[in-house]
Amino acid sequence: MSHIRSRSRRRGLRVASLALGVAAVAAVAVAPAYAQEPRLEITASGGRWGGYALGTISPSLTGPQVPAGSPVLVLRGDVSVTPGAAAEVRVGWRVWRAVYAEATGGLGRHTIDAKIHDDLEQAPASTVSASLLQIAIEGGALVELARLPMPAGRLVVFAAGGGGYLRQVHEDRVLVETGSTIYGGGGVKWRTSAPRPRGLVQRLVLRGDLRLVTRSGGVDTSDTRRSYITVSGGIGLRFF
Repeated sequence: MSHIRSRSRRRGLRVASLALGVAAVAAVAVAPAYAQEPRLEITASGGRWGGYALGTISPSLTGPQVPAGSPVLVLRGDVSVTPGAAAEVRVGWRVWRAVYAEATGGLGRHTIDAKIHDDLEQAPASTVSASLLQIAIEGGALVELARLPMPAGRLVVFAAGGGGYLRQVHEDRVLVETGSTIYGGGGVKWRTSAPRPRGLVQRLVLRGDLRLVTRSGGVDTSDTRRSYITVSGGIGLRFF
């Protein structure tokens, strides 16, 4: 398991470094066309991170046959991570026209369910559950694709992608695993059309995100990538 965790950690660092490297290169070429607009956006969101299957475990015992017994199935367990509530904070810095470098910190609360069946002693099927805390620290890029005029401001359509580090903490800290994430998706932002916003209302940003996240490493029954959907919405402010 240690070599799997180490490999996943290296993948996460490479993905995050690549995303931040692209943003750093773009930062060198800042264009003056958007210079009058605020560069910094900070948003806080609440949402829901999707669940995903972790596979089936099938522990067995060696049978009593002589000289070498055949494996005897003890039980089967279908293991999965259930969807859970999440909180996210995003900090974006406009580096070139409609391109932002973005850092995200997220916290999701989930449950690991193991549905036990095919018990050797013919016990009834049951479900065993334990809490799981997921912590994600990611870096990436956001590109504003369109700005649609509205009576009270602008609706901005965007695409985003990146990756980073994942930490999963099992109930009572019995187990801590690390991995990496890669994400892609998009969403919309509403903000006022004032080029130089003043006051709280003109600085407001409303944001909604939909993302596909692919996870490697972490808590799992095998060294396999898992994918899930995240949905979030929140409010933020623009500065500078």
